[in-house]
Parts: sequence; structure tokens; C-alpha cells
Amino acid sequence: MAFLAPAFLALAALAGVPLLVHLLRRKVGRVVDFPAVRYLERMEQEHSRDLKLRNRLLLLLRLLAVLALALAAARPVARLFGVGHAPVSLALVLDNSMSTGAVQDGRVVFDSLRATARALIGELTADDRAWVVTADGRVIGGGSDALQDGVAALAPLGGRGDLAVATRRAVGLARSGSPRAPVVALLSDGQASAFRTDSVVVAGDVPVVGLRQRLAVGGNRAVLQVTPDPVRWTPGGIVSASVASADSVAWRLLLDGRTMARGTVPPATLDAPARVTSRLASSNTGWLRGSVELDADALRADDVRWFAVRVAPPPTAAVRAEAGAFLSAALATLVDEGRLARGREGDARVVTVAGAQAGGTRLPALLTAPADPIQVGEANRQLARLGIPWRFGAVARAQVLARVPAQGGVPADTASAAARAFDGTPVRLRYPLVYSPGSAGDRPDGNAAASRPDTLATAGGTPWVVSGDGYVLIGSPLEPDATDLPLDAAFVPWLLEALARRLGDDGRVIEATPGSVVSGLRDVTALERPDGTLLPTTGDRVTVPAEAGVYFLRRQAARIGALVVNAEPMESDLRGVGGPESESGSLATLVQGKDVAVAATPSAWRQAVFSRAAGQALLLPLVALALAALLAEAWISGR
Repeated sequence: MAFLAPAFLALAALAGVPLLVHLLRRKVGRVVDFPAVRYLERMEQEHSRDLKLRNRLLLLLRLLAVLALALAAARPVARLFGVGHAPVSLALVLDNSMSTGAVQDGRVVFDSLRATARALIGELTADDRAWVVTADGRVIGGGSDALQDGVAALAPLGGRGDLAVATRRAVGLARSGSPRAPVVALLSDGQASAFRTDSVVVAGDVPVVGLRQRLAVGGNRAVLQVTPDPVRWTPGGIVSASVASADSVAWRLLLDGRTMARGTVPPATLDAPARVTSRLASSNTGWLRGSVELDADALRADDVRWFAVRVAPPPTAAVRAEAGAFLSAALATLVDEGRLARGREGDARVVTVAGAQAGGTRLPALLTAPADPIQVGEANRQLARLGIPWRFGAVARAQVLARVPAQGGVPADTASAAARAFDGTPVRLRYPLVYSPGSAGDRPDGNAAASRPDTLATAGGTPWVVSGDGYVLIGSPLEPDATDLPLDAAFVPWLLEALARRLGDDGRVIEATPGSVVSGLRDVTALERPDGTLLPTTGDRVTVPAEAGVYFLRRQAARIGALVVNAEPMESDLRGVGGPESESGSLATLVQGKDVAVAATPSAWRQAVFSRAAGQALLLPLVALALAALLAEAWISGR
């Protein structure tokens, strides 16, 4: 037996009141002031046995009433076979990932899951505690009515979510409701990709009960990937897309709501999708939303995939002789391709490309380390004059490999231009960059400087390439004797990205999945939704909206980039886990515990959930017992 409110057991001390009254009455003496004493004494002796039995019975009934009320106030829970269910601490995991938006047998899968969830919530009592946890980690708590309203307002996400994280959170919530019996109820569409072995939930002694679902939606069509190249059009570019479909399907490419291209792709699988490439240009300027769309099928959410581009004149740069031959050649290539323009140093929005030792440079600037160590002193003086808080350290000639550091505990994006250009690049001559904002007391050690958000790459564990407001600084001369960076094919794309975004006015494009968290948004004041409304932001981190689309990054009234939200390609794989044996085994790959079970029908699932807490609360029986004792006491006292 357990008690939901054990503090009220202290009321049992009131049982001493009837006992004390009974003992005090025994000490009350009688004063007899008439002569027929012998007759009364004989009468008392004849009835004393009956009186003692009656008084003791009254005492027991009063004690029983007080103890029963004290126990009832403490809300005892006992496991009694076959009588309702004892109070439970229930955490319901409701899968609302994108795949649950598929139509199966004429009904949306999520609508079926929601109806099953609401039926379970309807069987909760006032003594139960319950929560609903969705695939995106949202937690809905409160009474039965609040849970019903919360579930009714849910809709499928624009992406995959994370069923393992949701289940792990549900296990913790179920444990928090002690001494109620903990149980986790799992409702999923049975998508095979949801049950993975790389993120196992350890439930321990918390029972987990799932409902068998068979997701069987054939012939799904999906746009798996869309890539604009480049992100900045001057005024055109190429858009590439990957499409999977069981049959031939028509596609459309839209830019700001206008159809710019169309065609048909042949049948293709998720593992070997068909490729679509279209070259186009736009007469509009600024940031534009784009999408590739297919004809609608059972799962509409993956028939559209979004991208963003900026249409603007090419960035301009002025190259100084100190930049070196290789950097000058790379810039000339970009100019010949029409992706970069030459400008005059000192003009507005012209980026200066030079060695850090060059005199008279102005920001914005891309600066490289001097080839001759003798010039390091002059280079550091020029950095101080420009207000750049970094200095070149002593020359280091041992070969090391450059690395792109994690930021805020988040691993580097291996697909980014910086990662492709820097990660694994040999560095043979370098000047470790030392962060020097002012006084020596402000200078962090090498490891701290390497983890700063303005460190783009490290070499030998210290910063090698850094950026800030109006500058990019490289800790080596861009020559083959110093580093292989100018020989790498990824160097020219990174150079254009640095000139256009970090030193120009391009802003940036961030690819994200619904419900994830992105960081590094210190200069962003709001997200502009697809409908034009604004979502204010604060701090450095933003939770990505659950709905797919293009959200422009705003700094006050200006657009400074785009957050492109699309679902994970794996969410388009609508294959289910198969039959009963395979589904039970798949749930076991997601959850490890002493009691992990799968029910075949919704009614069996609800019964299995509450059977983990067989029995009932003893509040009403104890109140009834106390009332019966008081009624019996009143009847005996009145005789």
C-alpha cells in the first residue's frame, strides 16, 4: 500500500481523543444522598457487564471512524485484483512527425492516432497524473480536459522530430508522479525509420506499452533535396533538385510564387533519386523564396521543398599586391565568371584584399599573414590601427592539419564552405592568432580563443582563420609553401562566400529541420514568416519553427539572410516495420526496459496501459467505513 498524501496520516493522532474521554469518564465518582443505596448498587451490578460491553463498542466505533478518515485523507493506494485501476503516472508519447500526415484508407494517420490518444485520456481519473509528449519534445500537462484540448490542437510537424528524445522525456515524467504507478504509453505510425538503434531509451522499471500500427502508403512522391548555385545570383543561377517517385511525375520550379520552369521526371527510388537541373534568372532583386513542387499524393508535406536565393549585383573587391599571386588569380577567376567585380579601394562596399602588413588599408578587408616573419611587427601594428582584436604570434613551421571547431557544443557543419575549404588542409607555415582585445587580463588561453564563435578554423589547436565585424584574417600567407589552401578546389567558393557574406551584405542561408535549434544569430532581431508576419528573436539561439518554409532573417527592417526549413529526406520513407513480430522487435530497439510490450488493438492497448497499475484508490471505501462507524455509534448511543 502507498499513500498519495502521507502527511495526513498525522490525523490518526486524533484517535486518542475518544480514548482519553473514555478513560476520564471511568474516574467520575457518584454521590448518593438518599437511603435506598443498596437497591441501586444491586441494579448497577446486574447491568455493569452490559454497560462495559456497550462503552467498549462505542469506543471502538469512534476510534474506527477517526482512523478511517485519517487514512482516507492520506489517499491510500492498494493493488486489488480486478477492481478498476490504481492512480497512474501516465506519460503518453504521441508521434506527430511529418509521416503521420499521410492519408491511409481515406483517413489521415494522425487523426487516428489522436482519436486513440483521446480515448485513453478519457479513462483517466482525478487521482491520476498525466502528460502528453509529442515527437518535437513538446509537453502538455494538466487535467483530463486540458490534455484533451491540447491533443485536439496538435497537427503533424513539418519534419521528423525525435521519437527517442520524446520517449526519454516521457520516462522521466512518469517517474516523477510517484507513488502512483508509472507507465509510458507510446502511439506511433509504425514508420520503420522512427525505430533506430543509434538512440536507445533506457526505461528501466518503467513499463512502456506501444500500439501496433501498420503504415502502408504506397507510391509516395517526394522532393528530397533542392540546391541553388550560387546562393547569390547576378542575376541568375542553377537550381538542382532530387526527386523520388514510384511513377513519372510532373514538377514545377517556383520563385516568389511564379512558375519559372517545369518538366517531368522518370520513376526513381529514395536510394537513387532522379535529378532535375534548371538554369534561370530573375528580374527581381533582394532575397527571394523558391520551391520545387510535385503533384499531390498521400503525403503532401514532402511534395514541396524550399530554397532561398539573393539576387543582387556581384560583390566588389580591390586587390593589393601584398595579397600574393595565388589569391590574385583566384579573384580574377571569380571576376571572369561574373561572380565578382573589381572596385576601387576606399569606395563604399569595396572589400580590400591584401597582406596584413600593407599600409593604408581600410575595412572591410580580407587580410593574410606576411610571408616574411620580419614583417609581423608591422602587420600587428596595422591590425591595431584597424581595430582588429587579433595579433600574429611567433612563427611556427611544423606541419599540422587545419580543423573547423565546434561552436557552443554543436559540431561543425561538414557541408559548409568553411569546412570544405579548411578541414584537413595541411599547414606548414603559420602565425598562431592571439586574441588581444585590449589589456592582457582580457586575453584567454589558446583553447578558449579556439572555441570563440569568430574562429573559422584552427591549426595546431590555435586559431588560424578568424572573422569579425568587417574583417577576415588568415594566419598564413596564401602560398603553396605555407599551406595547400590556395590549391584546394573548395578555396574559390569559400573566398566568394567570405567576400559576399562575411565582408559584404549578402547575409547567410541556414538550412535547418523543423523543431531543431540554431545558434549564432546575435545580429538577428526577428524571423519573417512566409505570410509576412514577424517572429521576434532574443539571444543567440532560435528554435526552428515546426512548419517548413523560408523564414527571412531580419535585422530591424532589413533582410540579412534566410532560414530554410525542410523535413529530413528519411521522413519520406513510408515503409512500416512489418508484422507483429517485427514491430515488437523494433520497439525493443528504441526502448530497453523490464516491461516493454506491444498491443494489437486500441482497446487492448488501453487495457494494457492501466493493467500496469491494477487496483484502486481506497478513498471512497474508507470514507464509507467511517460513515458506517459513525452511524452505528449514533444508533447505539441513542438506545
